Amino acid sequence: MHATRLAIMHRRATVRRPVSRVIAALGAALLLSTAARAAPGDPWTSTQRYEFEYRVDFSKLEVGGDEGLQLWVPYPADTPDQSVLAATIESPWTYTIARDRSGNRALHMEGRGVPARDLVMRFTVERAPSRGIPAGAVRAETPLDPERYRYASRLIPLGGMIRQVAEQQGATKTTEAAKVRAFYDYVVTNLRYNKDGEGWGQGDAVWACDNKRGNCTDFHSLFIGMARSQDIPARFIIGFPVPGDRDAGVIGGYHCWAEYFETGRGWVPVDASEASKAGKADAYFGVLPSDRIEFTVGRDLLLSPAQNGPPLNYFIYPYAEVDGKPVAAEEIAATFSFKRLSNGTVP
Repeated sequence: MHATRLAIMHRRATVRRPVSRVIAALGAALLLSTAARAAPGDPWTSTQRYEFEYRVDFSKLEVGGDEGLQLWVPYPADTPDQSVLAATIESPWTYTIARDRSGNRALHMEGRGVPARDLVMRFTVERAPSRGIPAGAVRAETPLDPERYRYASRLIPLGGMIRQVAEQQGATKTTEAAKVRAFYDYVVTNLRYNKDGEGWGQGDAVWACDNKRGNCTDFHSLFIGMARSQDIPARFIIGFPVPGDRDAGVIGGYHCWAEYFETGRGWVPVDASEASKAGKADAYFGVLPSDRIEFTVGRDLLLSPAQNGPPLNYFIYPYAEVDGKPVAAEEIAATFSFKRLSNGTVP
């Protein structure tokens, strides 16, 4: 086994390349020094630049030396609102980066036994406030095609109580846009952000509708189910939240949100769980702040190369198989951290 290392740099046309490695190193040091002293910009009006580390720890993995291990780890997205400017990967084994049918990228590696050291991925990501994806950028037979997001998934059925609640909330609305806002308002008003006990966090729309609580996964599963039950495309997006009260530190877990498709307008973002917690329903409908890093889209996911196990409910944490059998989530530990590099006001 030996380490492989990849450095990928994506630069905008307006950015000049450094004239030497020494100047680049001095510039990076100055940037980090400035970021350490800077207060976060307003995420509703400013572009944010982050360094994000995704570390996978194999120390709890129970694999025999002759058993084959496969690992898939999600990779941050490039979207109209988000650019991966640089990526550095320190891997104990060779790997590939592939894209699945939903457009999600993932690192994939395979070998035998337990990797000798951590997998560490570091990214420089620039994120702008999101106003969605305009209809003109949407093409059929691509991951943005709204026809892909009209159907039920394993934990988001479109009949029964989901359809009933959607029909009740939309009964007096005459346009799709008005109906979607009614669905969003229902979720924001009637669900509590609460992670007590069991059942939450699976994105089970029926459980969320019945229990009236959960985390972001549950909020947006119910919203998506209500929209799709009325033949309005909606999709699930997951990534990581970036704390606004500090410039560096650990991120405890994922955050998710949703988009619905409006004819003539395109994909429109919403964040019902943050709206509920903040008491700001209007603020999180149609525009989202730059305090997040997007990774993957969709539910019931088939990875690339395809896993032997069942489709993934969602994909934000590492997924592994040993000799074709899924590994328990607790055997593959992952930690996440960030550093705020700069702020810039959006024109």
